[in-house]
This record gives sequence, structure tokens and C-alpha cells, in this order.
Amino acid sequence: MRILFLTAVLIGLSCANRLDPSLLKLEGRKDIGITMDENLGTPSLINGSLADLSGIKKEKRPEALIRFFGANTDLFRLGDPEKELRLIRAEGDELGFTHYRYERANRGVPVLGDELILHVNTESVLFRFDGRYHPTFSLKAEPSVSAEKAGRLALDAAADRRMERVERNELIFYPTPSGMRLAWHVTLAGGMNRWEYFIDGLDGSVLFDQDRRRF
Repeated sequence: MRILFLTAVLIGLSCANRLDPSLLKLEGRKDIGITMDENLGTPSLINGSLADLSGIKKEKRPEALIRFFGANTDLFRLGDPEKELRLIRAEGDELGFTHYRYERANRGVPVLGDELILHVNTESVLFRFDGRYHPTFSLKAEPSVSAEKAGRLALDAAADRRMERVERNELIFYPTPSGMRLAWHVTLAGGMNRWEYFIDGLDGSVLFDQDRRRF
């Protein structure tokens, strides 16, 4: 009897840290407001009582919230939220609300500028989503241009700007008007100055550059 009781308690604790997917679905609900980004075709704002997290421990909520995206993949246009989303940070505010900020990735490579934010109030209710991000896309994440070569190309392009070294170099997906491009995000340093380059990961061309001192 004692073993059965302990088993029941453990199952109860396990369930308490899980969200029933059927309770997370937004399809067909009339009590929520959804604003879509017309250019990207993904939601930019969702308001309403979206999910009750009162049974989820705070340390388990970032993982549980991924299931919210997973229960609404058609709306969010995310193929595999568990693989595509990564929590950047969870931060509280003066009202006691908690804001969970996620970044997007494709095949493990971050998508520049893509961000999804979930907001939870003091009653542990997920009441708002906002963000700007691209829907899931299928592109290889294998560059033809190495990180070292991208750094050299950036330094060559910045020859007249007196940049001395590569301070940071990260592989990303870079949105352009003609579509998503695999690119190296290179930050150059020279004295107190910083310059940012985006080098195409397939052909080595400069997609964009800017002075980091403005940011």
C-alpha cells in the first residue's frame, strides 16, 4: 500500500510539472486577440488568458512554455519548437510579471533578429505573446567559407577603417530582401572602435556592415 501511495505521489508531482497539450491549443478560441505580421506571416502579438501555469514550478516553466509553441505549430509556423527555440533569459519586472525571451535557430544556427517573448503575470497566467521572427525554413547550415577566411575578408574590407583584429565571429542566418542567407557575423576591433560585418557564408561577399559605436 505504501509503495502504491508513493508511486501515486510521484506521478502527481510529475504531472504537476507538465501542461496538457489540449489545454494549450489556441485554434478556434474566441477569447484571444491575434495580430499577424503581414510580411513574415507569423504572429506579432497574441493577448488573452493563454495558459494556466500555476501547477508548474518556476524553474520548469521555460521548458513547459516550449510546449505552448508545440501545441500551436500551425499558428506560429514553427516546425520543431524544441529544437528551434532557446531561452535567452527570464526576467521579472516591478509588477511581479515574468518575461521569457527566446531566440530562434535553424539547424542550431541562430537567426539574426528573431525573438519570441512570453509574458506571465502574478497569477501564473500566460497572458501575452509578442515578437518578430521568420517561420521555419529549410536551408543547410554548412558554410563554404570558413570562419578564418570570413575574418580575413572582413579585415580586408575594413582596411581603410584601421581595424586590427577579429573580436568575435559567429555563424548565423541573415535575413535579406531576397531571402535568408547563411553568413558569418564578424565584429572587428581597432583601438576603441568596433565595426560589424556580415560575410556571406557561401560566396564570401559582404552582405552588410555598420559602425558598432552606434549600438
